[in-house]
Amino acid sequence: MYALIDCNNFYASCERLFRPDLRNLPIIVLSNNDGCVVARSNESKALGIKMGVPYFEVKGLCKQHKVQVFSSNYTLYGDLSHRVMTVIEANWPDTEIYSIDEAFLNLKTLAEDKIEAFCTHLQKTILTHTGIPVSIGIGRTKTLAKVANHVAKKKLNIPVFNVTHQEKHWLAHLEVDDIWGVGRQWYKKLSSFGVTNALELSKLNPRFVKDRFNVVLQRTVLELSGKPCLELEEIVPKQSIMSSCSFGGLQSAFGFIQEAISHHCGTAWAKMRRQGLITQHLSVFVRSNPFREDLAQYSNSIGFRLANPTDDVRYLTTAAKLCLERIYRKGIQYHKCGVLLADLIDKQYRQMDLFHQPSDEDVVETEKIMNLIMGINQKYGPRTMRLAAEGFRKSWSMKRQLKSPHYTTNWSELPKAYLR
Repeated sequence: MYALIDCNNFYASCERLFRPDLRNLPIIVLSNNDGCVVARSNESKALGIKMGVPYFEVKGLCKQHKVQVFSSNYTLYGDLSHRVMTVIEANWPDTEIYSIDEAFLNLKTLAEDKIEAFCTHLQKTILTHTGIPVSIGIGRTKTLAKVANHVAKKKLNIPVFNVTHQEKHWLAHLEVDDIWGVGRQWYKKLSSFGVTNALELSKLNPRFVKDRFNVVLQRTVLELSGKPCLELEEIVPKQSIMSSCSFGGLQSAFGFIQEAISHHCGTAWAKMRRQGLITQHLSVFVRSNPFREDLAQYSNSIGFRLANPTDDVRYLTTAAKLCLERIYRKGIQYHKCGVLLADLIDKQYRQMDLFHQPSDEDVVETEKIMNLIMGINQKYGPRTMRLAAEGFRKSWSMKRQLKSPHYTTNWSELPKAYLR
């Protein structure tokens, strides 16, 4: 048996957590540069606001219905996600963190007659410890657990649902394009074979599905019929880490873009350090806005192979600047830039170039400095201590004019309570 835990309207729930005055009010969260709607509360969905719609198209509707609009606050969402996943793993170690707001549990060691009670307890524990509401779907496979979660949230409006004894009923009421792993890409082709719901899909011959479609859909068919094909996946170290974003407005000055590249280098470095990894390859990219046909178009990237794998942010930032100097073109209006750290390896398996080895003293000194930077930022908030190359103006940064405070990661932005 499997369970899928899914945070309800996660971004909107995060915004509500520290703003009880927003309870029952419609909320939307916008993408980078406040472009499109990427999250909605149930109240916003009821107003007909669609996922992915450009904000300017619904701005009037939002004003009319007093919709609370927020810029994306990924620092807050990431921290609250970590708290939710920590509670889940503390209560059930056989867990796969599937996304920022979803986790699968393998419940094979739990007696079936105790599963629903356990999941109900876990749902309440998560809410008590984090304030984030979740729905839990239970099924014989991961796909059926997804179905159960869908039913719990969309059909029954209950926190926990076990689909095991009602599989045929709910599969018959689930359209093909709502099935995990199917979507619109196969909808028309399946319809041509007379398959319009999940129950009909589950009855197809798996070999026929593999021959006419692919092995991924074959696994879905088997999973819908109760045969597990998808085990929990272990978290493996990343092979690359990227940091990038679109500018708040077009930028052409080298100094501004260099600051942005240095910032992205520092951001990617911090992610890498937290995972105990080092990098052997760095690359930088810049590009203009492909939708501005009235402007000169330009896009380029360049890589830099490091003599020795490293996690020294000073060295990486210098390398990134050298890369930018190679691809920067004067007169171009740049829309986006970023840094990629690749060929990542575990720090304990570091191998040095025979002819370019740093001294033991340099290695120790570098480690002290990197630990100092990470320690200060962990205590006082991300980016508190950084290289001067990042600058202080951030005039290049993306527009987030409606961003909420970093309630949980910045001492100066803690919520305030007043006693009267």
